Amino acid sequence: MSLGERGLAALAVLLLLLVRWSVLAAPPLPADTRPVVRIAPLPAPTFARRAALQRGETLSQLAARVGLSSSEVGSWVSAARGVLDLRTLPVGLTAEAMTDIHGTVRLLRLTPDWRTTVVVEQGPGGLSARREPRPLERDLVVVEGTVRTSLFDAMGATGEGDSLALELADLFQWDIDFHREVRQGDSFSLLVERVRSEGRVVAYGPVLAATYTNRGTTYTGVRYSFAGSQDSYYDRLGRPLKKQFLKAPLRFTRLSSRFSLARLHPILGRRLPHWGVDYAAPVGTPVMATADGVVTFAGWRGGEGRLVEIRHAGGFGTAYLHLSRFATGVRPGVRVSQGQVVGFVGSTGMSTGPHLDYRITQNGRHLNPLTIGKEPAPPLPRSELPRFATWAERVLPLLQRGGVLPAEGVAALQAGAPIPIHG
Repeated sequence: MSLGERGLAALAVLLLLLVRWSVLAAPPLPADTRPVVRIAPLPAPTFARRAALQRGETLSQLAARVGLSSSEVGSWVSAARGVLDLRTLPVGLTAEAMTDIHGTVRLLRLTPDWRTTVVVEQGPGGLSARREPRPLERDLVVVEGTVRTSLFDAMGATGEGDSLALELADLFQWDIDFHREVRQGDSFSLLVERVRSEGRVVAYGPVLAATYTNRGTTYTGVRYSFAGSQDSYYDRLGRPLKKQFLKAPLRFTRLSSRFSLARLHPILGRRLPHWGVDYAAPVGTPVMATADGVVTFAGWRGGEGRLVEIRHAGGFGTAYLHLSRFATGVRPGVRVSQGQVVGFVGSTGMSTGPHLDYRITQNGRHLNPLTIGKEPAPPLPRSELPRFATWAERVLPLLQRGGVLPAEGVAALQAGAPIPIHG
């Protein structure tokens, strides 16, 4: 080893000795300053089970389907009863149960409607229940569409739900028979509030304005109210859309037989008068009263099967034949409103299949239901026409553009609006 190499080795040894001496000579760290590593315990895993209330099912049965045992169901349902009316639970109510790794339910979340959630929770003091508002997002949107096959398909193509198609049909039901008169190429536009929760559309507010073009004719509806009146729809000149009679007692069904003085009876095989019009529809389809009135008969009558008869103003009467059942509370002497469900389609009596036979009389004389009932409801008072015209001029131009209205546009529309913008 050369002299230079021996010098470098000696220097390295000297450095190692100095480092060792400095470590040994340094005072020890106080116990309370030594670093401590703490690891938080992992949260216990939970598991969710979901289900929806079916027709004829009780909350107890639904709770059992999401994991509650027979010995637990009673106490959980009893806790929920304190904040939820169990007599009016809607079909489709959702239930979500959160269970621990042992399968024990710790929390039950019920969603009876789009506004609130009911939470039942197991805590140190036992079960407790509370109502929580659901987080909602609201916007005003203009929905535009064109009919290719049906109104439902056209609305679905816009990304909106079937309930909005029903709202549109209800709005124009006095002028358009959506059973017979919808055509390919029909178009529509409507301004409506859309309500979302957790990114999903859960409801629609009131339709503020709408147009529907059917076979070249455009129908317009503007929602409006004034002191002492309910919200209603009027055309662009302030004339009410509502008429004395609906054009049909069913939504979206097929006309299968017309009014005739000599129709070949499908069962008896001979020509007899057919005093009404038949609408083919599945069993259970809701049947609506076509005008305000009082029920005069609800029962069984020979070949007409189960039927409802209603007396209306002006000597008019309507009859709804071959029903499968009556709506709750429909009995003689009960007053019903236009559009109220009075029964459900069936095939009782002399019938070859499910359908509704709908009839109208005036002072005992049978009339063709397809040709009467076009008289409008009372018009707007003359003093309201300027205010209505101002409102119509604000909302109808919005129907020319699709999509969500900006926040500043909604605020401007809400200022001085004659109706609530939000539902």
